[in-house]
Amino acid sequence: MQSRILFYLSTIILHLDGWAWGEILYNLSMKSPLSNFSIDLQIPTAVAVSGGVDSMCLLYVLSDQARAQGQTLYAFHVHHGLQTQADEWMGVVRDYCAKLNVLFDTQRLDAHTRQPAQSIEEWARHGRYHALADMARAHGIEQIVLAHHQDDQIETYLLQTQRGAGARGQAAMPESIEREGVRWLRPWLHVTRAQIEQYAHAHQIPYIHDPSNDDIRFARNAIRARLKHTPLTQAQRHEILNSIADAQAQLRTQQNWASEILRAHQVPHRAEIGECGRLRGIRLSDYTTEQQNILLREWLAQMGWRMPSRAALTELLKQLHAPSVDANMCWRCADGGAVTQLKNDWIAARILPTGQWFITPQLRERIEREQLSIKARAGGERFRLAPNRPSISLKHAYQMCGVAPMLRAQLPLLYRGERLVHVVGVGDVF
Repeated sequence: MQSRILFYLSTIILHLDGWAWGEILYNLSMKSPLSNFSIDLQIPTAVAVSGGVDSMCLLYVLSDQARAQGQTLYAFHVHHGLQTQADEWMGVVRDYCAKLNVLFDTQRLDAHTRQPAQSIEEWARHGRYHALADMARAHGIEQIVLAHHQDDQIETYLLQTQRGAGARGQAAMPESIEREGVRWLRPWLHVTRAQIEQYAHAHQIPYIHDPSNDDIRFARNAIRARLKHTPLTQAQRHEILNSIADAQAQLRTQQNWASEILRAHQVPHRAEIGECGRLRGIRLSDYTTEQQNILLREWLAQMGWRMPSRAALTELLKQLHAPSVDANMCWRCADGGAVTQLKNDWIAARILPTGQWFITPQLRERIEREQLSIKARAGGERFRLAPNRPSISLKHAYQMCGVAPMLRAQLPLLYRGERLVHVVGVGDVF
């Protein structure tokens, strides 16, 4: 009866030129598209909440589902520290979580982690995902729900098209993806920004406005401002969404092709020295330039690495075409990874900051158990790989064991007293 009254009331108001309120009441009378999804909250789940209207509405909807399923829901907030009101925004999210009986956690980004060539926008975006993944691991969360919506999807497509991106870029954002040990879900890619704003108004959901979203110096904001000034028609939106679907299908085809090629060349990488991936025997000359791009992007994606720009990918291909076996570095990613070539291998690895060593938990346990000391390479180290073999230099041992030059500076030497007993990446020595 109540829904029928709301329906008739909305109809009357619509005819009286009260379009906004009429549409809000109509949406209240029908099942909202914002709640037209269901997530299995028996799987430990968190929602990413910035405090904006999108994420606060998603928090509200998911808290309802959590209550209905009798499950616990977490809300993760990333404090970027870029705005003077950031502490206040965190408080708004925390207080609303308390009202909805949702568990809250936050992590603050360190501006010093920004790379020199990295834009603030890029640093904040990637820092946010890393922080969310860190909080997920801390709380045993297996899936994080994001509030990206249809307008975000269209903006992403236009931005990537403007940059000349291929299928991977034009495919925009997937509804679901595995990354950093977490499943990321986007249930609102069918929902518009206008629908979300109406929902927030109708349900009196508090939210904040980040003024940086109005700064048209950022490419995405410029696109958003242009679309606000000249909105897309329904036909144009439909055309773009079809293009996204086509790009996603093309991307799946490319990924399947690249995965088959890569699978044939993959060799077991060695986690003890920080290798993320190793490929052997791939000849770039066997493939077109576009195919080379697809192969490298898929390889990096399989390791969960950030996609390089077209310029960075061009530089990586250039160096792989003309490798130097003894080069200390081939190509470095902005997030600390690096790619090099050693003989017939392509090697990807995490590069530690200067002065840090790669030590696995197993190695750490041995160091503590046997009371070994850790020392850096001093130069001139010689040893035997077996008691009955001649002594060799440390450099020669690394070469024999296929340890890429770029990794050697982060591999420690282990001593028992004054005697060298273990070289990480080589093994026990005599």
